[in-house]
Amino acid sequence: MPTNAPTVDAVCWDWNGTLLDDVDIARAAMNAVLEERRLPVLSDQHAYRNAFAFPIKGFYARLGITDADFRLAASRYLELFAAQIGQAQLQAEARATLAAISSLGLKQVLISATIESTLRQQLAPHNVAGHFTHILGIADAYAASKADVVAGWLETSGHDPRRVLMIGDTNHDEEIAEDLNVRFLRFARGHQQPPNHNRHPVLHQIRDVIEHIHEAHRTAR
Repeated sequence: MPTNAPTVDAVCWDWNGTLLDDVDIARAAMNAVLEERRLPVLSDQHAYRNAFAFPIKGFYARLGITDADFRLAASRYLELFAAQIGQAQLQAEARATLAAISSLGLKQVLISATIESTLRQQLAPHNVAGHFTHILGIADAYAASKADVVAGWLETSGHDPRRVLMIGDTNHDEEIAEDLNVRFLRFARGHQQPPNHNRHPVLHQIRDVIEHIHEAHRTAR
């Protein structure tokens, strides 16, 4: 007899830090910005993950970059990041995980807090675009919030939010999922340290998404 827990029929992926392993590139770019301003650098991934947060302006402020300098610093960061992002690789088993989800007949969408044209450029070398029904980015690189993009996709998709699984690496991703009443999995090895609460499962390997989907289907039987 069915329970109140529905199956999953769509997966909404984050890109940077979740499917794409670009944390070291982001940290190096940010450290270059900080060094140019004679500010303390982020010594390792742990320091970076503990400092990172949305809104992005708040992240910069925590590192000592003033509001008056934010646009200039952010532009410099984006320039440095863009110069190196081609070196980033997918997370371990990301490609196989996307293929496995596609083989289950689930829809997959990629929604990122990255300008859409830039997102498609970052995606191109990895040959996984065919797994996504939609590839959606933001319009303002300095705001870097994708909440409206996710909400717009969900509204037009026709999917029941309870049947959508969102996967991301930041508190912002989690907040969006909670606001929209969709399921959420937190990836621990991305840009932000996971919180200490237990509201959502935390993944340390991308491949673990498959087991969560299977578990959702078993529970719904």
